[in-house]
Amino acid sequence: MKNIIITLVLIIGIGQYASAQERKSVVYGEVGLGFGQTLFFNDIQQELQTALGGSFDPAIGNNLMMGFYVVPERWKGLGIGSRIHGTFGTPVSGDAGDDYVFNYYNLALSLKYYPFSRQFNQGLYTRASVGFGQMTTKRLNEQARSYSHQYAIGSTLSGSIGYSFPLKKSAISLEGHFEYSGRNGTVDTQGDGVRFTSGQIGGNIILSF
Repeated sequence: MKNIIITLVLIIGIGQYASAQERKSVVYGEVGLGFGQTLFFNDIQQELQTALGGSFDPAIGNNLMMGFYVVPERWKGLGIGSRIHGTFGTPVSGDAGDDYVFNYYNLALSLKYYPFSRQFNQGLYTRASVGFGQMTTKRLNEQARSYSHQYAIGSTLSGSIGYSFPLKKSAISLEGHFEYSGRNGTVDTQGDGVRFTSGQIGGNIILSF
């Protein structure tokens, strides 16, 4: 809860900064789609097996994202803003023939920088984000009408490298994306504070305006 409050306060501060600097800054919005291969780290597979009574291998999911960046003129290609990134997993077969779905999202503070062009939305860029979010893992068997869920909340670190192709009033970007998340959840047989560590490597296409 503390991380959530801190992140929201900082996002509100960014919005106020944007209003105060309206004459000296430009605000850019972005929306994007992509895909990502979910990665399991440490003991997450064992923890999910304990929580759901079965195991499965991570799968590819569909990414959806949106955000905004405040770009002061004097920062020369550096923007600061907020971004929400969600992944909707595709069902995969696991133990006992049941299907498993692994979904997750995060709301983050984000920096985006164009080191060579020094102009936002033009050329090679890097992005770094830190925030919080939730994962939801589902085990389901439609025929038996059997459903179980495992939730966890925690922090996410992510980084991207991409290239923006400027258009008349917007830009199209292609980027490679990596994220690492550590989330805590409650498992009936183990209590609170069970750690679920996962990540993603993927690619996105983004429209900036």
